[in-house]
Amino acid sequence: MKHWFGSLHARLMLSLGSGWVVLVVVLLGSSWYMGRDITRETLFTHMEYQAELIAHNIEQDVAKRLHALQGLSNQIDTSFPPESETELQFLLQQNSALLAYFDTLVVVNRDGVVQVDWPSAGRQGLNISHRAYFQYLQHSRRSHVSEPFTGLVTHEPLVMFAVPLLDEKQSFQGMVGGIVKVSGDNFLGRLQRLRLGKEGFAGLGTASGQILVHKNPELIMQPLPDAEFNPWIGLALLGWEGAAEGLTLDGQNALQAYRQLWQADWIVGVYLPEHEAYAAFDRLWWIMWLIGGGVLVISLPTLWIILLLLLRPVKRFAQQIDAITRGEQERLKADTPLSELRSVASRFNTLLRYLDRNRGDLVRRQAYLNAVLDSSPTGIILSDLLGGVIYVNQAFMTMTGYPADTLRGMGWQQTIHPDERHILLNDWQQAVAHHRTFETQYRCIRSDEQQIWLEVHASPVKSEEGQYQGYIGTFRDITERKLQEEKDRWAALHDGLTQLLNRRGFDQVMDAAAKDWQQQQIQSTLLLIDLDHFKPINDNLGHDVGDLWLQGIAAILQREAGTQGISARQGGDEFALLLKGMDEPQAKQVAEQIRIAVEQLKISGSDQYRVTTSIGLSHFQPNETSAKELIKRADEACYAAKAAGRNRVISFQPASS
Repeated sequence: MKHWFGSLHARLMLSLGSGWVVLVVVLLGSSWYMGRDITRETLFTHMEYQAELIAHNIEQDVAKRLHALQGLSNQIDTSFPPESETELQFLLQQNSALLAYFDTLVVVNRDGVVQVDWPSAGRQGLNISHRAYFQYLQHSRRSHVSEPFTGLVTHEPLVMFAVPLLDEKQSFQGMVGGIVKVSGDNFLGRLQRLRLGKEGFAGLGTASGQILVHKNPELIMQPLPDAEFNPWIGLALLGWEGAAEGLTLDGQNALQAYRQLWQADWIVGVYLPEHEAYAAFDRLWWIMWLIGGGVLVISLPTLWIILLLLLRPVKRFAQQIDAITRGEQERLKADTPLSELRSVASRFNTLLRYLDRNRGDLVRRQAYLNAVLDSSPTGIILSDLLGGVIYVNQAFMTMTGYPADTLRGMGWQQTIHPDERHILLNDWQQAVAHHRTFETQYRCIRSDEQQIWLEVHASPVKSEEGQYQGYIGTFRDITERKLQEEKDRWAALHDGLTQLLNRRGFDQVMDAAAKDWQQQQIQSTLLLIDLDHFKPINDNLGHDVGDLWLQGIAAILQREAGTQGISARQGGDEFALLLKGMDEPQAKQVAEQIRIAVEQLKISGSDQYRVTTSIGLSHFQPNETSAKELIKRADEACYAAKAAGRNRVISFQPASS
């Protein structure tokens, strides 16, 4: 996958293909939003027209019915005494044509009592003075369309169209009414059964907030929902007309349009569910997506082939460059009509000629440089920025005994002594990472397994522009110097005659023992040994014989000390022995063995002489932080041994109080 994305063809295809896909998606997405908005506005306009048309028809129906009732009222004599019920019944029968507008006609006197009804349904004698529409006519003396109410006889939802009966003085004498069943075979029933599309419908409500007509009969005469459920219904109740999106009473999202019926004080609502309203557009949009997908399926492979054809000259250029790299071709041939590629070929060939000249110069310079580096007696290596060796001179190969191929790269690291390899390489990598100078001394294992010491000094190499190129390191063989330093350090701490530690070396041992006692409670016992009768040997037989005696006694100390003891010659005929990890009773046994061995020692040429030892010993006491007190106590014990007659071992005993 990584190799595929590394090609120009793939990258161009990815860029152009991605751009083409994004363009198609953006066009389809924007067309969806724009098309949906246009569709919504078109639907709003259509629904407002539908609501306006329905409202106009209902207003005409209401006006016709009120006008008809007004004509009937004009036929009734309102003078006193009023017409008889028989006369009124006959009058209603003569106006039976009005039953095309109404389900029932009624005449009500001024007291609210139904005088006659036609067709007769048992309403005669009913008192309706409590009805809101009757009270409205009493006070307003104007035609009126009532709120829906439940009939006392039929128990059905009804609407009363009412016209007042007025005498010559315009006094209220009663009313003529036409009753319309809400769900009857009339304009209200037809509105209830009206459908817009499959699920769209029209409804009618009163300004007081009651449902008059709805596709669901169970909702008739129920209160309209509040503004929180549907704010557009709330606005319509306040007189607003227009179209919007909102919830229907059954909880569906729908497009809605509202118109006012001012004469009847009603509100017409037209509703179209959102899924039905946008169904045609959604089908069109999905078709557009299918077309867009088809365009992509066809265009992307086509784009791939076009790019492949356009990039064939570039591929031929790459093949020629590979041939130049392998030495099979000298120059780049621009067999292409593309001026850009011909220009690239010309510049590339110019670059090749320039590189050829520079390569010759570099070869000559490299030859001079190799001669200079190989003639240097100092070992020299060159490394890259990662610390890998790229060049070693002859002197370094001679030092290590390894050929250049073995030392190049990271191979030189294997010549470092294993005990120092980890620390040295870590310091070297830190220096390389931060472009610092690197200096150190380390042990090198030659190819013949011989160990030598090398001193290295490495510095970063920078170009003229200040960019770091690598490191140059110089190496010197310092093995002889290191050996001499080791001899000097040994001589500084040892007695040349007996090969034992001298006073300086033994002081370091005592300091270490005191530290172990203080930190880890490791006990040590000190023996201070003074030779008895040694001075006559030196005076009478000479220092050469005396030196033999000192060497013999030193050998006894080393033998008896074993691996736990460290012996030293303090000076002249004084010796010391530190027994680490040994308590005083055990140390006293060792001291006794030393005393006996020295007493039995014989040196050729001095048979008539005997040397004995006075030995004082002591161990660390609690809370001691240095060796001074220990040495002082052992010294006092040694003096006590001499004072007691020599040739004996005495442990330090604190003075009694």
